[in-house]
Amino acid sequence: MLRWNSLTIAQTVSSIYNYKTYKAQRRRQNFCGHKIVYVKDVCSKDSLDAIYNLKAYSQNLQKVFINMEQTLPLRFKWDPPLDGLYLRTSMVFSLDQYRNDPVQRCHNHMAQSNRSNQDIDPRIIKHVVRCTDPLSMYEENNEHLSIVTPLRTPQVGSQYVQMYFKFFCKNSCTSGMNRRPTELVFTLEDHMYKVIGRRRLLVRVCSCPKRDKEKEEAEAMNTLPNTKKRKLSAPPNKKVMLPSCDTHVYNVQLNVVGKENYLAVMKYAYDIMAGQASRTGQFEFFKPYMDNILHKMP
Repeated sequence: MLRWNSLTIAQTVSSIYNYKTYKAQRRRQNFCGHKIVYVKDVCSKDSLDAIYNLKAYSQNLQKVFINMEQTLPLRFKWDPPLDGLYLRTSMVFSLDQYRNDPVQRCHNHMAQSNRSNQDIDPRIIKHVVRCTDPLSMYEENNEHLSIVTPLRTPQVGSQYVQMYFKFFCKNSCTSGMNRRPTELVFTLEDHMYKVIGRRRLLVRVCSCPKRDKEKEEAEAMNTLPNTKKRKLSAPPNKKVMLPSCDTHVYNVQLNVVGKENYLAVMKYAYDIMAGQASRTGQFEFFKPYMDNILHKMP
């Protein structure tokens, strides 16, 4: 059996927000008009998932690292256990500078030839995360994607409702999340879309969960993880430079057929520069060019 430690965060709020109108920056805040708990079924070191490096959980970072198309089991509990509630699951970017950008799959993983898209409702293909509950409804609002699942009251003798999620794109995909950190936001709503509880869970979809978990934990402690590769130390009195890139500005004029194709080209150019800005730390240099692309997108 896979066992994860339970975690509860409860915070009272003075007002309730309608999902259709609250701001993106408030969408990620934890709060609970009702107490909402999710219990993460975190794999232990001896479990098959850990042995085959399919998923891992960092207690220090409060973050899940999981391979693509692997199942993330979560158990939900809310108090009082009212009936007729819904769970909205949204994947969003964690950093404030990307909070208004929608999280969608990359072009390669959205291709019709991809096996994960066979016999799938076209409205689902854009979604990075999917819920295995057959009653789940996939919604899109201004390109922001979410899943709405009706919550049944726990069965007799149980305190939780079990749900399963899968991920169909990686954080490293250039034309998608483009190495930007992400998180799942679980929102408890009633039938009028009123938000009565919210919880967050940091998630990274990657090829090597154990390696990435150890690396991020080490970075959080300002230390480097153990590695077999030889490290090069900088000579004394020499500054350590950030990774460099070609900063020459090229003016490209293209005629693109089709609005969707045009938006895809512009988004790809934006994501490429956003990735370089993140890797090199040169946000101020890239920002005006990225803003210019956004102004040209209808």
